[in-house]
Amino acid sequence: MVAWQDPTTGNAWIGRPGAGEDTAGPSDDARRILLVEDDVRFAHSLHRLLSGSGYEVSMAHTGGTALGLLSDGSFHVAVVDMNLPDMSGHALIRAMHDRQLDTAAIVLSGDTHIDAAIQALRVGALDFVRKPAEPGLLLHSVRRAIRQRCLEREHREIQRRLHRSERLHRYLVDKSPDIIFMLDREARVFFVNSRLTDLLGLEPEAILGRHISQLVYEPDRERARYIFNASKLTDASRHTLEVRLRSVSAPKGYLHFELVLCAATPDEDDHDGPIDEEHYYLVARDITARQDAEERARFHANHDALTGLPNRNLFRDRLTLALVQARRSRERLAVLFLNVDRFKSVNDLYGHAGADELLSLISTRIQRCLRGGDTLARFGGDEFLLLNTGVLDSEEVLAVVGRINAELAEPFSIGDKQVYLSVSAGIALYPEHGEDAEALVRHAKVALYHGRITGSSSQTFFMPEMGASRDHRVNLEHDLRQALEADEFELYYQPQMGLRDRHFRGVEALIRWNHPRLGLLPPAEFLPLAEETGHIAEVGDWVIRTALKTLHRWEGRGIAPARMAINISPRHLEQADFVERFMRWVREYQVSPGRLEIELTENLFIRDPGAMVQKLQDLAAQGVRIAIDDFGTQYSSLSYLQTFPIHTLKIDKSFVWEIDRENRQHAIIMAIISIAHSLGLNLVAEGVETEAQLKFLHTHACDEIQGYLVSRPLSETDLEQILKNQRQPMPLTP
Repeated sequence: MVAWQDPTTGNAWIGRPGAGEDTAGPSDDARRILLVEDDVRFAHSLHRLLSGSGYEVSMAHTGGTALGLLSDGSFHVAVVDMNLPDMSGHALIRAMHDRQLDTAAIVLSGDTHIDAAIQALRVGALDFVRKPAEPGLLLHSVRRAIRQRCLEREHREIQRRLHRSERLHRYLVDKSPDIIFMLDREARVFFVNSRLTDLLGLEPEAILGRHISQLVYEPDRERARYIFNASKLTDASRHTLEVRLRSVSAPKGYLHFELVLCAATPDEDDHDGPIDEEHYYLVARDITARQDAEERARFHANHDALTGLPNRNLFRDRLTLALVQARRSRERLAVLFLNVDRFKSVNDLYGHAGADELLSLISTRIQRCLRGGDTLARFGGDEFLLLNTGVLDSEEVLAVVGRINAELAEPFSIGDKQVYLSVSAGIALYPEHGEDAEALVRHAKVALYHGRITGSSSQTFFMPEMGASRDHRVNLEHDLRQALEADEFELYYQPQMGLRDRHFRGVEALIRWNHPRLGLLPPAEFLPLAEETGHIAEVGDWVIRTALKTLHRWEGRGIAPARMAINISPRHLEQADFVERFMRWVREYQVSPGRLEIELTENLFIRDPGAMVQKLQDLAAQGVRIAIDDFGTQYSSLSYLQTFPIHTLKIDKSFVWEIDRENRQHAIIMAIISIAHSLGLNLVAEGVETEAQLKFLHTHACDEIQGYLVSRPLSETDLEQILKNQRQPMPLTP
């Protein structure tokens, strides 16, 4: 209920607002009202009316005071008297408008003319109420003003959010890593984001209104036109294709993209959507890096990484295709197996890096001698394969080899030195020497090896009788592939004895092959073949795991030797994960790393010293000992003794066997002993077989010996009998 008396008429009112009026007020944060009235009595009367209706009311008696209060934006409605002491109500409303004050204005005036109301509304008033004001009418006007103001604020907030949402979506679209297009039903572009400029170097205006195929790289354009044909677009809601788009900034003039095209027909109920016809949404994702990686992978799968030449797989494919064409046209072709003469000595002299550089230069020179239809491939190491098509006679093939050697006759410069090289060739002709790719390559290789017996620069054609001498090797290679699966390998162990106390110090694990037909084969019979065929790592893994398993079993019985030496091939050690796998097996079999000694040959240190020293340091840091086998026979530099973490030197048996003779070998052995002792290294002499050798080595303070004088390599069972009695000095058995 509201009680109010109009001071101008004396009329009193009590009751509710006008019938049928909405009494629901606005929220509490929208109920602040400023009364701008210079008549104090009337102002207080209005104050009681509005306060009684739940509004928070403040009063100002001048226009200047009102502007000061309104400036903080906290008032929602200003009820303004038309006549104020310092300015008119119209002037106050104009000032509010100029200052962009977010407050609704209601004019109170005693002027009853319609022009007064029109003038008030023109200057920005929301409503005009005549004095004397009826309470219901005034309250209704205030409520309407507040409601309208709230709606305006909500509208502005919605517009602000919509604008922010549009900016956000625009930002997301423009900052997308992909090019985003909108296409009409004819595949013409009517929207594209700014990513177009970054990737293709084009401004959006250059493509708007054009068919999307205008962006496609010319060789792919016909396929793109087929996909973006209007009838094709309507057949499916989604298309995905890979295509090249023209790019002014790309080195090749194009980039690879994956295009995803989606139909975007508007919803029938979405009448207010921005697009009212069928259109398509196209995303172009740059996949150039992926395509380049795949191309590199395909290239490396079929080409040699060092020379860039086709590898043996690609050569076989090309040879197979050439054979099909040769059969159809009844032509001859030749397969040449080329090997660089004396390359091993060059490799030992210049090391791995120098040899790689030389092989690359050799391949470049050989290619200069070939015709367009010929194929040169790297078979491996210093061996190459050459395919000659359209061969007329053998003299023509020999002329090719002659041109190659003439080209190689010019010396190669490696560092500050010059190297002179030549090649030997084994030649197999189609159809005389074979009718399939495997046979021709194999026979060319057999011819090469037979020709190398006569010396360098050989040029040898295959003959059927050559195959017989290679049968043993071929069969052995085949059997080697099956040996691991058939569990045909076995480890033997040769003891190592200390010369001071004649006590057992350690054992060296030595592999043997129990061949089903040939009997027990020593490592010299098959390890070089394993190296050549790439099986040495598999064999080496078997040796390591078997040795660790045996050592673990001996430790459990309390008879384990203080040290077990295991031979490791340089190619095996070169594997990137060798150290990780080795130590994982050590932990798996619960063997102490300090009991293990890895034996390596000296040629390890000319392959990749940086990588090798890191691996050996990693092993040594975990307690594994490092030994150099056959010391003094291969690598001439002794600097690696200080660079690498070496614990043991093994004097090669070729020096030990010369002890019985009076020659300079004595001085070499004494020098090796001196080097080992000065560096604090353990020294083991291999191949000791006589008392004279034993006496000499003992006299000159060699630490340990190994050889038939101590013991032959023993099977695991036989060695266990010795291990059980190892507290006693070991007898010498000549």
